[in-house]
Amino acid sequence: MSIFTPTNQIRLTNVAVVRMKRAGKRFEIACYKNKVVGWRSGVEKDLDEVLQTHSVFVNVSKGQVAKKEDLISAFGTDDQTEILYFESK
Repeated sequence: MSIFTPTNQIRLTNVAVVRMKRAGKRFEIACYKNKVVGWRSGVEKDLDEVLQTHSVFVNVSKGQVAKKEDLISAFGTDDQTEILYFESK
């Protein structure tokens, strides 16, 4: 008997959920717990080391990615990488 593991499913471990509120909507990003503190204190300089995935979520734990329309209304763009870099500054 073998256990089937889906290949398209991303397991988020050691996750810290960082929430941001913009235009009356709440967005979340998945980061590494130990790297968030370093980023906020200025020790960590590379945002790619902090983020678990380059996606903006409505609910990280359920895997609900933010809708394109919500991103455009809140941030003026739907480019998730641009939103992550802009919000982290």
